[in-house]
This record gives sequence, structure tokens and C-alpha cells, in this order.
Amino acid sequence: MIYRLGYAQLNVSNLEESLNFYEKVLGYIKTKQVGKKAYLRAAEEFDEYSLILNEDKDNISLDHFGLRVSSEAALDDIKKKNEELGVHVEEAEDADHGRVLKVTTPSGHPVAFYHRSPQLNVYHGENRDVILPMRRTHLQNGVPPIRIDHMNLRVPSVNEEWEYWENFDFSISEYVESEDGKDKYAAWIRRETNTHDIALVHKEVASLHHVAYIVDGVAGVIKTADVLADAGYRNNIEYGPGRHGVTNAFFLYIKDPDGHRIEIYSDDYKRDLDQEPVAWTQKAYEKNGRLWWGAEVPESFKDTTAINKNWMKQYQSN
Repeated sequence: MIYRLGYAQLNVSNLEESLNFYEKVLGYIKTKQVGKKAYLRAAEEFDEYSLILNEDKDNISLDHFGLRVSSEAALDDIKKKNEELGVHVEEAEDADHGRVLKVTTPSGHPVAFYHRSPQLNVYHGENRDVILPMRRTHLQNGVPPIRIDHMNLRVPSVNEEWEYWENFDFSISEYVESEDGKDKYAAWIRRETNTHDIALVHKEVASLHHVAYIVDGVAGVIKTADVLADAGYRNNIEYGPGRHGVTNAFFLYIKDPDGHRIEIYSDDYKRDLDQEPVAWTQKAYEKNGRLWWGAEVPESFKDTTAINKNWMKQYQSN
């Protein structure tokens, strides 16, 4: 039903400054710009974009994220299931995605479901020579990121949010038991065999913690730190590099000019969706799960970006 995470839209205060950071320094590729909204992709993505930057000085936040589904019929099933769950569904037409279903999850996070996904043209010239998306290395800046990987969301109740996503065939790769045993403290959920498409972590107020992008191995993570420091963005490096115990991923957390947190990510594992999830106690998670090795977690890492509670109205107006 749901294939994968497709894109995230972030509201930013100054599009030019954000494009300098993402496009010129990190190496995201801008595929188009419409007014004060820019559409970017990572180096190996066939989708035209996986990151939308929308200038909105009054609402710097996660606007929404999009999940691609298997068919138009799957959209009907998703709409029906949400209505059965008592979740309001807003239908809209999008120039790129056609029919879009927009919902707010139980924790308050804005999600768009869509099937149609604009793709890059891989055929060139009279002979229709094939040039794949990743075969433009001579034109690339920065690292560059390879593809979007996951969203990390803070939610008031991990159990309640998980019960919602379970209806759409997500599975859990790993989770952390709460100290009282009544609620999960965190859960890493997925529709692909990687460790997660969405991470759910307990916090009293719903918020975006980060959007994650894959780079080319551990060397790509290190290169990201070098590129940022060399370009004068040393203070935008928040945390890492290091190794997570949960997911086994190598990581670096950075912040864009508005404070949106991006995880630069590599080398998590693959595992079949039907396998039993790995269970961590909260004590074990705090000891080794969050950080297998590396510098201690900074206090700033506990801060999160507020969600956009009026996202439906704003999304329709764009």
C-alpha cells in the first residue's frame, strides 16, 4: 500500500540563504524553483525532488512530509482506513502528484499520501542515450547526499502513533520500552527493509526532530563535516560523527540556517519486515542505543522544531 518516504517540505526564512547551504555547500541538486519555493533532489534519486524549501518567514517549521503509495486504488484504501479510524482526510490536486490525501496523524504530524511521482528524464539526444541520475558527478557540489532516508518525529504517545501506522502495514525494526512498561519510549518503523522510514520518540509536544539523508558510507559522513567546516559552517555541526547502537548507523547531525536539523546517515542494516523487532530497555538504550560510541549527546539535541498546525490551509494555498 505505502511504498516509501518520498519528500519533506520545510518552511525557511530566507530561500537564498537556504539554497546556498543545501545546494552550493552540501550538494543537493535544484530541479526547479517556483517563486519562493525550491525543489531539490539528492544525487541518486530518480524522483525530481525529495526536499522542498518554502520561504515563509512567519512559520519556520516542518510544513509536511509525503509518502508515495502503490496505486490510485491504494489512495482509496488509505482514505477509507483513515475515515474508519476517525481521521479527517482532505483531498487536493497537486500539479506534480495529482490526487493527494492530506491527514494529520494522532500526534499532530502533517502527512500527504500520493501515487504519481514526477521522474527525471534519463533519455538524452536524438539517439535517446541513457544518463542515469547519479551519472552527473562532474556537475555536483559538496558531499553530495545520495537519497532521503527517514523522518524522526517526537510524539506524545508512541503507542498511539504506532497503532495508527500499523494500519498501513508498517513494521517495527527496533523499539525502546518505557521505564514503567506501559508505553513504548521509541519505535523505528518501516515499509522498506532498511531500519526505518519514520522514527517515533516520546516527547510531550509533537515536533519534528530531523530529516535524514543517506551519504556514501562512513567517508561521506566525514566529508560532510569537512565540507561544512571548510565552507564556514562549522557551527552548524551539532553532534557527531558517531555510531548509533539502535540501527547501527553512522551519523552526523547538522543544522541549516534556520535550525532545521538534518541527519547525515550511513550504514544501517537491512532486515525482512516480518522479523521480530529488537527490544531495548530504556536503561540499555540510554547506555548504548542512542550512542554506541562518540561524543556525549549535547543539550541542543533535545530541542525540536514545532509542527505547523495550520499546514493544510497553507499547503492548499501554495
